[in-house]
Amino acid sequence: MSAPVTAMPASPLARYRPLLLVVALLILPFAIGGGLYAWGWRPAGAASHGELLTPSRPVPALADTAGKPVGKAAFENHWTIIVAGSGPCEAACRQWIAATRQVHVALYKQMPRVQRAWVTDRPGADPAPLLAIQPDLHPLVATGADAAAAFDLGTAGHRVFVVDPLGQIILRYAPDADPKAVLKDMDRLLRYAWAG
Repeated sequence: MSAPVTAMPASPLARYRPLLLVVALLILPFAIGGGLYAWGWRPAGAASHGELLTPSRPVPALADTAGKPVGKAAFENHWTIIVAGSGPCEAACRQWIAATRQVHVALYKQMPRVQRAWVTDRPGADPAPLLAIQPDLHPLVATGADAAAAFDLGTAGHRVFVVDPLGQIILRYAPDADPKAVLKDMDRLLRYAWAG
C-alpha cells in the first residue's frame, strides 16, 4: 500500500489573492487618473473654444437705446449671447449678429433657453435696421466706464460674450473667432447646465 499524499499547506495569502486582485483592479483607474492629473495632462476635447473669464464678470449697468436702465433681471433664467463693439453696427458687427442668429437657430431644442443682445457704447445708436431683420435681438448701450470695460469696448473689433443665467459674463471670443466654436461651446454648456 502506498502512503497517502498530503497536500502542502497553502500560504496564508493564497486565499486572499482573488480579493487583492479585485481591489487592485478597482484602485488602478483612480491611480492612473490621479497621476495624469498630477502631471498636468488634460484631454484636448474638454477645453472651451472661447476664453474662459476667471473670475467671471458681473453684467454691469446697461440701458436700452431709449436710455431706460436694463436691470440684471433681463439676464436671469436665460443664457445670453452678446455681440459687443464700439460705435455703430457696421459690416463686422452685422456679420457677428447674423452668425449668432445662426448659432441660436442651430441650438434647435435649446433655443428657448438662449437670448441674444448687441451692446454698443453709442447712446444714440438706431437699432431699427437691425431689428427689422433680427426682431429677437436686444440692443443695449453701455452706460459707464465699468460697462465699457466689462465688454472690452475700448478695443478694436466686435467680440462675442456669453452670459450665464446668473448674470455673469463667463466666455469671451476674439473678433476673428469661428462661429462654429461658439456653437460647440453653447451646445456643451446647454447640455450640461441645469440653469436657464
